[in-house]
Amino acid sequence: MRDIILFLAPIARLAQTPQPSQAPLAGLFNEQQCPAVNYRGYAHAECGPAGSPAVRVIALQGFAPDGVLRTPPRPSIEVVIYAGLDKAVGQPFNVAPKAADGGAVVSSCPVVGDCAPAGNGTVSLTSRAADGTLVGEFRAKWAIGAPRAGRFTVPWREAGTKC
Repeated sequence: MRDIILFLAPIARLAQTPQPSQAPLAGLFNEQQCPAVNYRGYAHAECGPAGSPAVRVIALQGFAPDGVLRTPPRPSIEVVIYAGLDKAVGQPFNVAPKAADGGAVVSSCPVVGDCAPAGNGTVSLTSRAADGTLVGEFRAKWAIGAPRAGRFTVPWREAGTKC
């Protein structure tokens, strides 16, 4: 009898040990758990609603895989800030799905198909170097998928746009 009790005691103890939860881990894929991507690409001036100035940043996403053109179109994040460049640097802008003066639109553009605008978020151009290079960041949430965040360091391309 004593042998049976000694045999069953460790099994009973294991049964009382709390088991790990099977629930999903909250916040496991939060974008703040890894460094934000630093996109490369380019920026240029364009005209926004009612002919007002705007800044467009084309942030290229990764490398073009085999079978995909190495020239445009390429997967990209397009950031449009509806303010002139001098006014845009150093100011945060709220992201909306439609263009509006004083706001911003952030779109995810696949190689094939239409760009999808984010529903909300923020964008800022943090600095402009003497050579025109823009540094900024965005945080945006689309209708489908997790929020995305990224930084960009992009050269300025003079477009000759007059609004």
